[in-house]
Amino acid sequence: MKGLRMVSGGLIFGTDKNGRFEPSAQLALAMRQEDYVQRINLTASDERAVRYLKGETILSDCMDKGYVLVCVDGYPLGWCKGNGSGTLKNKYYPGWRMQ
Repeated sequence: MKGLRMVSGGLIFGTDKNGRFEPSAQLALAMRQEDYVQRINLTASDERAVRYLKGETILSDCMDKGYVLVCVDGYPLGWCKGNGSGTLKNKYYPGWRMQ
C-alpha cells in the first residue's frame, strides 16, 4: 500500500444536525433497497427519477414521515425526506445533481 493515497477510509453513516441524525448520501449508495423499510422504487423511464437527479421535490404515494430511500430499478440513489402528505423533499447531494 506504499504510495497509495486514500481520501478517506470507511463509510460515513451521517451527521448530527440540530440534535437529529441525517443519513449521508454515501450510506444510501452502500445499501440495498431491501435494507431500508421506507423506500420508493422508481423506474428509469419515470419522470420523477430525472426530477430527483436534478434536485427537485417529487410527489409519491408514500405517506411516511422521515427519510425515504430513493431507488431506481432497485438501485439506491439517495434520500428524500417525507412530510407525511406524499411530498418528498430532495436530499440528493448538491454536487451530484444534473443541470
